[in-house]
Amino acid sequence: MARKSIRFLRGKCEDGIIRLYIERGSPLYKNLLDELHFRIYRKKEDDFQQGNDYYEYFDALDYKDAKLIYDGSLQKQDSYCFVYTDSDVKPLDIYAYWVAYKDDIVPSGPVGVSVRHPDVWWTFQRINDVMERLYTAYQGPKSLSSYGYSTRKKKLKGLVLGNPDRCIGLIGAVHAGESGPELFLSAAETIIRNYPDLLKKTGLAILPSVNADCREDMATGTPQYIRCNPNGVDLNRNFDAGWDTVDLTYGLNTSIHGSITYRGPFPQSEDETNTVINFIDKVRPAVIFNGHCLSSICGDCFLTPRNSQSDEEYKNRCIELITPYSQGFRDVDKEGLSFHYGTTAGSVPAYVYKKYGIPAFDMEYRT
Repeated sequence: MARKSIRFLRGKCEDGIIRLYIERGSPLYKNLLDELHFRIYRKKEDDFQQGNDYYEYFDALDYKDAKLIYDGSLQKQDSYCFVYTDSDVKPLDIYAYWVAYKDDIVPSGPVGVSVRHPDVWWTFQRINDVMERLYTAYQGPKSLSSYGYSTRKKKLKGLVLGNPDRCIGLIGAVHAGESGPELFLSAAETIIRNYPDLLKKTGLAILPSVNADCREDMATGTPQYIRCNPNGVDLNRNFDAGWDTVDLTYGLNTSIHGSITYRGPFPQSEDETNTVINFIDKVRPAVIFNGHCLSSICGDCFLTPRNSQSDEEYKNRCIELITPYSQGFRDVDKEGLSFHYGTTAGSVPAYVYKKYGIPAFDMEYRT
């Protein structure tokens, strides 16, 4: 059996530069040289469509259609890993790479890497830096606290600014490829700078990036949309609110591991889910907006729990809260509101409605 010389190949984009991490396979374990010879092929992928194309897009590519961009030695970074830096890339472009050791005929790969725009996709470090800056800038009641951890043990912080007894809860990136930190923290910064007195009346409680691990993967170059956390769990199906109901939205089955709407092995099985619960329990917001749609794009389409349809008092409170928001987008008197009973079992709004009865919404661009 032929064993490949390269065991692991990963691409990562930071600061507009792509780095390939090349880990030697078993045929090279005994080769302890500090330099090894590699060939690197690259192909720009103009046909890749965000939201329509996933991992399998790259599986269909052939290195023979790619260009040889490097043929030479690379320095060892540690016992098994070599790094190639490609600075000849452009923002918003997507590339496929293959790597071969020396005289290997068939290279390993492809690995796809997207050069993300840093203002559209914030890294985990930038998210935390912005929260620190806002915390320092606001001269009123405030807190910046850790509410839990991600699957990969990132500390998940939340920022509370202004009136803690009457605040709006903003929860972002429950789905890794959807909206959150870039919108919510930028809005908070605008309020602090231009309308700080508003926070005396109504505070903001922001948990900007729940699915922080996979959000970071996307911010640093994973081309395809990612929904689940590293365990393959859709966090917006993992809460203890009708969790045992199998949902078939999008034609996907929430009970099947591998489905991108997989609800998890049991309710609240995930670290991120319990972080959200801890945040809500401690902050007790008057309303919760949960960002969805795509990257840092969201609109004024509000989805609330399906099982709240018979609760007229709840509906009236929801309408009261979302109307001012939508008035910033459209002529509500002419166009009306985009308010729907649409969130599924196990979602953030379903959990919040079940436990607290307060208005909670998944926010989309449109239905």
